[in-house]
Amino acid sequence: MDEISETGATDTEDTAEYKRRTLYILNLLRGELYPFSDTYEQAEAGKRPIVGLIQSFEDEIGLDDYICQSVMPHGLAAYLLLDENPTSASFFNQRYEELKASLTRGISRTSEDIEDVYGGLRYNEFAYW
Repeated sequence: MDEISETGATDTEDTAEYKRRTLYILNLLRGELYPFSDTYEQAEAGKRPIVGLIQSFEDEIGLDDYICQSVMPHGLAAYLLLDENPTSASFFNQRYEELKASLTRGISRTSEDIEDVYGGLRYNEFAYW
């Protein structure tokens, strides 16, 4: 978001508001991105897998590196800029959604035969009404 001071510092008085909101936003994004991560673990049947909360800036995010370095920063920037610069927020959100959509292309899909549990008519076999 280009919030680096002339000295190269990012944790300044100007960015304090961003820092206060960041952990909440990271927890929100992490829950959304977790199913796409290499760290995803299937929960028991009928339950959603849950990731723990990020409590501090020293906690691990728990997602794979690609998501943390390429996808999540765009989502974070979109949320942080939502009130002060809607145009930039829209750009970052659009990029976030594009990258998130690209994550589904990397997930392998499986297929299985469909069992006809009703039996009955096949092609060109019609009954009388």
